[in-house]
Amino acid sequence: MGEGGLLGITNSKRVKNIVIFAIILIACTSSCGSIPKLIVLHDPLTADEHITLGLSYEQKGEYDFAVQEYKKAIKMTDADFRPFFYAGNVYYKIKDYKLSEKYYNKALKIAPDSGDIHNNLAWVYIDTGKYEDAGREAEKAVSIKKGPYYLNTLAHVYYRMGRYRDAKDVLEEAMTLTSPADKMLRDDEIKLLEEINMKIPLNPPFSKGESDSPL
Repeated sequence: MGEGGLLGITNSKRVKNIVIFAIILIACTSSCGSIPKLIVLHDPLTADEHITLGLSYEQKGEYDFAVQEYKKAIKMTDADFRPFFYAGNVYYKIKDYKLSEKYYNKALKIAPDSGDIHNNLAWVYIDTGKYEDAGREAEKAVSIKKGPYYLNTLAHVYYRMGRYRDAKDVLEEAMTLTSPADKMLRDDEIKLLEEINMKIPLNPPFSKGESDSPL
């Protein structure tokens, strides 16, 4: 599922005012020759505002600027998992899995019971072939909450581990919880189910001691 499996948090509306202020400031400083240079002695934005601005950059695909904003927020607080989590998301998107893992683990130190962080870290391990680690993280997310995204991630892990029947059981449970409006997740579930069914024989061999003749 890749990037589609990542989870995030909705942007704040305050970013609109921040961006408008920045545009006005840039316009004035570039065109109004009589205005002296501004000397900024401290960061005028709060950690929340840096996070919001970072999310805005991230949505536009401007990942370098997004990470810069998240790191500014990190410098302002060591008790908020969000900038670490969002930085992890950005690094995952650009396939810098080492840094993505680093920031997700930092986020987990602050919020160890966040299913979203465990879920997204599981995708780092899936994409790097560390399936045992991926399974641990995905199972942790599901133990926190049986949400369709978490179950979907776990199904992907089991599929890659060759545990096809377990993958199918988990995926079918996920599909009962998935909203019909979530087309991206539903399409991924259908595709994965088709792949799983191709791996499971229609007539599985009998286990030791069983007979193929009727009693």
